[in-house]
Amino acid sequence: MDAQFLDDAGRRHGADIVAADRPGIGHSDTWTMRSFVEWSDVVDQLADSLAVGEFAVAGWSGGGPYALACAAAMPDRVRAVATVAGMAPLERVRHIFELGLWADKVLISAARLWAPGAGALLRVGRRAPDCVLAWQLSHLARSGDQAELGPEQSGLRIVFREAIGEGVRGMVDEYRRYYGAWGFDLDEVWQSVTIWQGEQDTLVPMSHADRLATALPNAVLRVVPSTGHLLPLLVADEIVEDLAP
Repeated sequence: MDAQFLDDAGRRHGADIVAADRPGIGHSDTWTMRSFVEWSDVVDQLADSLAVGEFAVAGWSGGGPYALACAAAMPDRVRAVATVAGMAPLERVRHIFELGLWADKVLISAARLWAPGAGALLRVGRRAPDCVLAWQLSHLARSGDQAELGPEQSGLRIVFREAIGEGVRGMVDEYRRYYGAWGFDLDEVWQSVTIWQGEQDTLVPMSHADRLATALPNAVLRVVPSTGHLLPLLVADEIVEDLAP
């Protein structure tokens, strides 16, 4: 559902925005996916069903690894990539603790060590009142984001609640996948990759963008001044235009 923030931009630029719920998240069936690279099989089949040949991929925040995995696995089909406030590989424990949300730090660790505990925490989060979610969203926003956050707050809350609306197992599996090997190496991604990073992002900080820019063979880092994590609300047109053929 978070792809809705790019939908209007896609219409303005004549681009079709297609988004699939990841395993066990939103309305997608739950199934065990050992690594991010297996997601490329789903995207490949989806593109076939839509009679799409080449296409570009984008991933916001924790969706970044999925977009990069598709590029690594489908070099003849994926022509360009955007990571938007995207996560870099969490290869060391210290990388987990670079992330700005305590919930991410706890859940990534718990999902690897004790999955039932991670599930219990997510179920508590699912019951959080709107005022708590609103406070959390304001924490993600930085100066340039604040003007956009007001009218979009309800949509962002819906995204969170819908993600775990059918259960928490999919989200627990996703948190487990973030730490350690992703199933591919970043130097396998030879397509053009634009790394969009908010200058004031504390959720996925600049250190992640810097690591991606160093490891990817053909990457461009675009830092958006005075913004935090909510880049799709602010630079949707620029992201879509950059991915256009």
